[in-house]
Amino acid sequence: MVNGTMKSRVDEGAPSWKRWLGFSLVALSFILYGCLLLVPMTPFSTEGKVALSSLLVISGEASFWIGGLILGREVIARYHGALDPRRWFRGRG
Repeated sequence: MVNGTMKSRVDEGAPSWKRWLGFSLVALSFILYGCLLLVPMTPFSTEGKVALSSLLVISGEASFWIGGLILGREVIARYHGALDPRRWFRGRG
């Protein structure tokens, strides 16, 4: 019992279902944006391709921001540096 509340050791290290959902939504956003590369190869008309592209972009943005809201500011700030392409090739010095 810690500070009047009971806490099990199993709950301390295991990620909750909300955290998994948040990470899954952020990963889904990357997949949706990656699917944009396949849109030109679809047999749809030009209007269909524009509609599909719009749907993928809106779904990707919504998925990313909802996942970010679930994960919280701290997690997004922690992974922001790792996801910034400007830092990928910068020297470690």
